[in-house]
Amino acid sequence: NEEDCEEDYENESDFDEDIDEEDDSEVTDYLSVNFGSDVCPQSSSDICLVNVPHTLYKVQKSSNITGNTSDIKSPKDLENLGIDRTLINQWVSSTKQIQSKGVMKPVSSLIFPLLAKGKDVLFTDSTFENQTELLKLLSFHCVNHAVQTRKRVLKNNAKLSAATDEEVSGIRDQGFTRPKILVIFPFRNVAHKFIQHVLKIALTGSKKQVSNKRRFEEEYGPGEVEKPNLSKSLSYQRTFLGNNDDFFTLGVAFAKNSVKLYTDFYNSDLIVASPLGLRSVIGAPGDKERDFDFLSSIELVALFMCDVFLMQNWEHLLHCLQHLNLQPSTPKHTDFSRVKQWALDGHGKSFRQSLVFSSLSSAQISALFGKECASQRGFVRISPLCQRDVLSQILYPVRQVFSRIRDKRPDEDLVEYLTTGRYQFFVDNLLPRLQRGDVTNVVILIPSYYDFVRVRNYFKKENLKFSQLSEYSSNKTITNVRRDFAEGNIKYLLTTERFFFFKRYKLSKVGQVLFYESPVYAECYTHYLNMLAEDGAVSTLLYNKLDGERLERIVGEQQCKQLINSQQTTHVLMSE
Repeated sequence: NEEDCEEDYENESDFDEDIDEEDDSEVTDYLSVNFGSDVCPQSSSDICLVNVPHTLYKVQKSSNITGNTSDIKSPKDLENLGIDRTLINQWVSSTKQIQSKGVMKPVSSLIFPLLAKGKDVLFTDSTFENQTELLKLLSFHCVNHAVQTRKRVLKNNAKLSAATDEEVSGIRDQGFTRPKILVIFPFRNVAHKFIQHVLKIALTGSKKQVSNKRRFEEEYGPGEVEKPNLSKSLSYQRTFLGNNDDFFTLGVAFAKNSVKLYTDFYNSDLIVASPLGLRSVIGAPGDKERDFDFLSSIELVALFMCDVFLMQNWEHLLHCLQHLNLQPSTPKHTDFSRVKQWALDGHGKSFRQSLVFSSLSSAQISALFGKECASQRGFVRISPLCQRDVLSQILYPVRQVFSRIRDKRPDEDLVEYLTTGRYQFFVDNLLPRLQRGDVTNVVILIPSYYDFVRVRNYFKKENLKFSQLSEYSSNKTITNVRRDFAEGNIKYLLTTERFFFFKRYKLSKVGQVLFYESPVYAECYTHYLNMLAEDGAVSTLLYNKLDGERLERIVGEQQCKQLINSQQTTHVLMSE
């Protein structure tokens, strides 16, 4: 029933549809109660445990969030949260949930009440198995917010047109610009799935129309069906199968019975983008063409697959977030009499909801959530209570050496310790040991590209024979290095975790593996250890007391505690 509409919407006003003749008192409740200005400040947090099938979650809440998380067992529970009735029917229909089993799956039932109440949420158990569920949940929340906002504006437009200035005053229901929702994805294939769910939920009328849908399928769809590369791991196939382009932006506008794709940002309700695509629009100081005023009134921002941004360019993401909710330099068609007071006062960041979905927890993601996600309505962090280790995935007997770097001195700067401390330990202790040995084909994996460049420059300075593979290496270089490595012509091979993430190549005849730092993805650890097929193979990993999160994903909670708290600086594990 969906049609391709190629009509011209350039001269269309922001909201030009008649509001439905229905009791929509819950619209005001939803926006006022959950996204209004009557909030209390957040402070310290409380921790509780929530059990869902197969997983026990640790839920950390700011102290201004009271009560327990409520389950969504029936459509009435969604209605009590102020969700639009028509969208509830669409949700039940599109998800094909049987009411006796609840209208939402367990994870969704845990998260959605928090989303609907405007809380900042950090969820660090986003997996390929629950990705579809989370995308449906996010699309439902985004469409509901856009529809509720549109209905309120239309209702107030009707009031203003029928009343005199004396009868109606003080209506503040808008921002500086129209866009209210920003969702950031790493690849087009995930954005494509998200928009498909948006269309299923948003198109509720009998005459369903989607403008530029054909163009959207051509630019974001999977195209010709690709055969999975069976030489790569399952996680790689799931991540990169389909359209994995990371440069895109897309504006989406909602009307009564239609959804318009590829709308101008200033005429959009929802903006879908990648960090690189959005960064190219925002620009940098000194650029002739740059624009970020359309981000001045964002009320909901979501970061999906946030861990992948660590493998792309984290600075692009931070740059984009730093340009949200700033005062516009050149307001366009802004009715200041209806702009929300907290927006006029420059407090947009404090009233913006931020959602972060990641497959893992990291120091960068936690810092981002703590700094950039600052809603006064409170925050909730949801993470698995126990991390599964990957030691059982090592196929051959490997002598795994864990070498701890010295602790930080009280008078030492933290950044200096994290960078120079590890570097000096590697140069002064490990590298001389490697040089004294007769082992060749040594892989040195360095997760951070900054550290990779630093170590590479040291190798050049000392005239050490080595080769390198990074995410910037050409296919020809990769082929030549892999051949030379297999022939034993390379003693040291420096490489990065990003190279592993984007390529997943296997190397032949690896003699030893050294991890300069615990990798972000535990799979990277097993990937390289499974190349050590010879008897007596050894791997070495450098760590310090601040590497607990990464280390736990590799060795498990109990082993991690022993490595961190032990007085010994060297530990050996033997895989069988």
